[in-house]
Amino acid sequence: MVERGGGVRQMPCPDCGSPVRPDVEQLCPRCGYPLMFLRAPAEDDARAVPRAPNEKDDPTGLLRSAPGRADTRQFPAATYGRPPVAPGQVACPRCGFGNEAVRIRCERCGHELQPARPEPVVLGPPMPPQQPHRDSWGWVIALIVLAVLALLVLAGVLVWTYSR
Repeated sequence: MVERGGGVRQMPCPDCGSPVRPDVEQLCPRCGYPLMFLRAPAEDDARAVPRAPNEKDDPTGLLRSAPGRADTRQFPAATYGRPPVAPGQVACPRCGFGNEAVRIRCERCGHELQPARPEPVVLGPPMPPQQPHRDSWGWVIALIVLAVLALLVLAGVLVWTYSR
């Protein structure tokens, strides 16, 4: 959990690439990716097998029941399948874990709960049909006449200034 330098182990999130600390955080703070599978494995601590007093060590490590004694303990009824989902939660289709309705990915296994929806596009009002465009030569002729008049005025000004 703690690195040699005294810091906490940090690595990039597999989904979005932002730096995360899987041993400290449960989910990526940026995208919500579950980090439990990125945690370092816990050290296996050897535990002793419970034995009756003065019972010799069993080399196979299996428990033996005492001969002639029947087990009289009562166990609650087993519940098989996935645990029930609390109201207001969404069950993951992959692992069955109950997630909040606003989650995009499952908190336990990371399965996508809600497919990414594109942003809706608001269209404006429809354009009215355009009138067929008529080719009018009137504008072209008017521009040519104006250009000729401008040249005549320019020529007149030049002749008048040099004739003095």
